[in-house]
Amino acid sequence: MNRTQSRLLQGTTLSFVPVVFILLAPGFLTAQQGLGFAWTFGYQSVGGDYGDALNGGIEADFAMGYTKGRLRYGAGANWASIAMDEPFQDESWSNVSFHLGLAFFPREEGAVRPFIEGRMVGRRLRPENGFLGGVPAEGEENTSPVRVFGVSGTAIAGVEIGMTRRSWARLAAYWGRIDTADAELGDIGMGTLNSGTISGFRVGIFWTP
Repeated sequence: MNRTQSRLLQGTTLSFVPVVFILLAPGFLTAQQGLGFAWTFGYQSVGGDYGDALNGGIEADFAMGYTKGRLRYGAGANWASIAMDEPFQDESWSNVSFHLGLAFFPREEGAVRPFIEGRMVGRRLRPENGFLGGVPAEGEENTSPVRVFGVSGTAIAGVEIGMTRRSWARLAAYWGRIDTADAELGDIGMGTLNSGTISGFRVGIFWTP
């Protein structure tokens, strides 16, 4: 290969660099807008009065949102299985919630977009496997009489990192309140619970169709 051919090959190769850059790292050029979906998984812990009975456990969070400029309007659902403290560490509760949210992105453009989000959350807490009400027979429903509902707020801080034109890695931490109707746990010596705090972290993906 002579010098002219070498220079031509080098120039052709370099001409593809911007194209590859745009395809693989478009987040530096454009930010996601319009409808999108987030799937995240993490760990949820409980504090306050509810923390006297509950410890923490895994969670899954699904949200859909519409991004316009620096704002994202969203709604979604969350499920967590939370283990109890000793001496009931083999028992667990389900924490099912639905939310409406509003997120703010200080940067409208860029591959790395930090954000803060506020959510109004409606939740249901209930012992799993019929705990406190007798273990149900196979095929029967949960028989526990403890089932409490409530509405509270949650604050989230995190970042989305562009990976491809339509997908973004999402990392977040959160803190919020638990306020419910009275959960009567006198039968196991824990009295009445109706408030507490919730916190944790989530890792997942945000995708725009």
